[in-house]
Amino acid sequence: MKQQGNGSTSTFSTWQLTVLVVMAGMGGMYFYPETVSRRSAAVLLVTVGLVMASMAMLAYCFRRSRSVSFPNLLEEHLSGGLSRVILAVGAVCFGAEACCVAVKQTQMTGLFLLEKTPPQVVLAVTLVTVCFMIPSGIRQIARTAELLFLAILLPLGFIIAMALYHISRMNFGELMPLFQPVSVGKWSMTEWRHAVMPLCGISAAGYFAGYYEKKKLARGLLGGTALLSLCCVLILLCCVGVFSIEGTRHLSFPLTELSRIVSVGNVSLNHRFDILYIMIYTAVSMVAAGVLLYCCGISLCGVFRVKSHSCFVFLLLPVVFAASYLGLSDSRFLEGLAAWGKLFFLGGLVPVLFLITAYKQRRRKSV
Repeated sequence: MKQQGNGSTSTFSTWQLTVLVVMAGMGGMYFYPETVSRRSAAVLLVTVGLVMASMAMLAYCFRRSRSVSFPNLLEEHLSGGLSRVILAVGAVCFGAEACCVAVKQTQMTGLFLLEKTPPQVVLAVTLVTVCFMIPSGIRQIARTAELLFLAILLPLGFIIAMALYHISRMNFGELMPLFQPVSVGKWSMTEWRHAVMPLCGISAAGYFAGYYEKKKLARGLLGGTALLSLCCVLILLCCVGVFSIEGTRHLSFPLTELSRIVSVGNVSLNHRFDILYIMIYTAVSMVAAGVLLYCCGISLCGVFRVKSHSCFVFLLLPVVFAASYLGLSDSRFLEGLAAWGKLFFLGGLVPVLFLITAYKQRRRKSV
């Protein structure tokens, strides 16, 4: 751990912060086919703009304060009681999103890889592994994310490249509906909630971004956000371009289905490549769930004024397992709770803190 001259503590490098942002968001990159429509591209682009602006404001808040985590930032700018309430709500939302990641991973593994294994067994193994990952803190999670980044980027890039090649041969016909003018008034809140889900992990990475050197904080946050946003846009184009909008709606996991039809020339890779992709993505999901549960733990530390998050790790395990187990049959409540919480964080709480920080800075300069 390297101490910086500005008083902040650098726990990871710029590259590790960028990768951490991407990997945290990839846990929510399961496509929600029931909401795919010709408005999806426009909604996603607007959401990307919101997230980029929010991360820029968050970096500004950290640079202008001595706080090293979001709970510290809340305590610095808001009253103690209000900050505790916000942290309690944040703990619930982060826990709900961790459950969503675990549920989707369990469902995908059971559908494509371990058909005869009881889902609760896969769920329990996933959560126990995650809980043993996070007691060492965010530095260990960042290193794990860095190691896994290329492992997921290479097969994901290969899938996207082959899908784009397939779409180009079809003259991009299935993509045309995404680029037609749409009415803003017809955008439903369900579409907004599901559009923000793949980008929700960014807010988790930003939750403890103050641990990094603050002068370069915006570079890591915005770089990771841009890379993750690019992945989301390409995945949307690939799934719709190959399966069409209506076809994508009938698939539970379109990106995984896309990996099953990958081919190079006349050589089909669909019998083995999807297994490799699922195994790698399982590890990615564990990293994403680890980041979310870590944020949940440090939120509870702020609520109960406890210094170490380790005491909450295994206390959270039965609660998260129970919620995830119930979510296996119907996860709409968990998804809604996680999405609304992140929309409040990105579109409400961060802008408020930005305005408070800017106001304090203006007062200091005028004195």
